[in-house]
Amino acid sequence: MTDRKITEIRCAEAPPPGGHYAQAVLHGDTLYISGQLGVTKDTPDADTVPIADQMAFALGNIAAIGRVVGAGVDDIVRCTVYVADIAHWDEANRAYAAFFGAHRPARSIVPCGPLHFGALIEIDAVVAVSA
Repeated sequence: MTDRKITEIRCAEAPPPGGHYAQAVLHGDTLYISGQLGVTKDTPDADTVPIADQMAFALGNIAAIGRVVGAGVDDIVRCTVYVADIAHWDEANRAYAAFFGAHRPARSIVPCGPLHFGALIEIDAVVAVSA
C-alpha cells in the first residue's frame, strides 16, 4: 500500500481561514478546496457586494488557491455552490458561466440560508492536479 500524504495548501492571495480548517489540502493528484465566500482578503465583509461580484470573488479565490499547486481554471472538476437565497440564482449562474466560459465542471447548487459575513455565495471545489 502506498503511503499518501495529505499536504495543507496555503494561498496568500485568498482570505485566510476563519476557523479550524485549511484553505485546501492536496492528496495525491487531487486538491480539495474549502468553502470560499464571496469576499476577498481586502473585502472581508460581503454585505454591500452584489451577488455577481461575490461569485467572481469566490471563484477567483479558488483559482488563486489552485495556482499554488500549478492548477488552472480548466483543472477544476467539481464545485458545490451554496447560495443564501435561491432567488439570486439566475444572476449567480450568469456570473459562474462568465467565469468558466466553455469549461463546465460538475456542480451542485445548495440553497442554505445565511452565510458568514453577509456572503450570499460560498463555493468549495475539487481540482485535478497534474503530476
